[in-house]
Amino acid sequence: MPTSNPPAAVLLVSTNQELIAATRTALASEPGFSLVEQELTPGILFSVIARTRPAVILLDYDFQKQPLNLVDKIAAEFPASSLVAILSEANMDQSDRVVLSGARAFIKYPFPADKLIITIKRVMELKERNQAHPAGEAAEEDQDKVRRTYTIFSPKGGAGTTTIATNLAISLHKTLKEDVLLIDGKHLFGHAALYLNLRTANSITDLIAHAGMLDQRLIDQVVVEHVSGIHVLPSPNSIAQAQGIRPEDLFKVIQSLQQVYPHIVIDAGNHLDENSVTYLDASDKILLVFNPDLASMRDIGLFMEISASLSYPKEKMLLVVNQAGRKADVKSNEIEGILKMEIFATIPADDELALSSLNEGVPILMKKPHHRISKAYQKLTKDLLNATKSD
Repeated sequence: MPTSNPPAAVLLVSTNQELIAATRTALASEPGFSLVEQELTPGILFSVIARTRPAVILLDYDFQKQPLNLVDKIAAEFPASSLVAILSEANMDQSDRVVLSGARAFIKYPFPADKLIITIKRVMELKERNQAHPAGEAAEEDQDKVRRTYTIFSPKGGAGTTTIATNLAISLHKTLKEDVLLIDGKHLFGHAALYLNLRTANSITDLIAHAGMLDQRLIDQVVVEHVSGIHVLPSPNSIAQAQGIRPEDLFKVIQSLQQVYPHIVIDAGNHLDENSVTYLDASDKILLVFNPDLASMRDIGLFMEISASLSYPKEKMLLVVNQAGRKADVKSNEIEGILKMEIFATIPADDELALSSLNEGVPILMKKPHHRISKAYQKLTKDLLNATKSD
């Protein structure tokens, strides 16, 4: 007789009786989950986690003082358990910091039962996916069909992810003479279309509506071709559309796009949420962009600390210093010493050129192809292709 898998253990860390009751009710109708019922205190929490080995830990943000430290410690000591933070309305401004501290996702309380179930399934699915497809494991029959997805991300705003994403996409297209897709992954405040002077009502939400049923014909109707030759998938046209994008649908769209485009560049911006983590998960390489100042380096350091809980191997992440060359900048050797990683690429600063490029909607690589910044992008492209050649 076939045997079914035992239900996945879910540990709720909370003393809020209403929250406990709501969680119990939500999981009662899901045979795939088993809620670990035990009164918890900070003093016995870690021994309970070690004994029960839950697949998912639901952590009430108000469980104890200094919750970010608790998130960080749980994520570090129990990487096999996916941590989901439960935030009240008053704590929602901490969502970015919670994810940066090691939570796999977060959910707002009070929550609909289906939202909780979807979130739990989501983090378990991502954990299984990352374990099933470790870096460097490619099928032999696909070795001649090199397909790469690169996500540009910065934990600090204003680092220049859109500038780097647009210029990198153009440089990849010029170098490889192959199709390159640029995805504006900044769903709320994306500017890729503005940077490229594209006027279109098309956006990624046109594909989200057909997630799981996409074909190349529909993709071709939505994706916009830029004069440089790259293809662009702009961000949503309204906040309501952006907020309606679910990570499970987004992942299906990315999978479909990866079947059509051999090279994809994603501008994931600086907001770390379930959707941006989906982009990071789907990438072969993550280009971590930051400026050579202490604040940017601190945020990069925080992101690196949680990379283990996100199941990312260290070689998946590449440091890119943007707007470098000013007198007050932290020096490269000091940056590498502090972050304990080598700098992969450096893009020099030129504020006047960057501003005129933005205002005109002409990327630097097209506006001044022989400028030192353009040469830096060409080098970044060459080094990136070499870095992924053996993956």
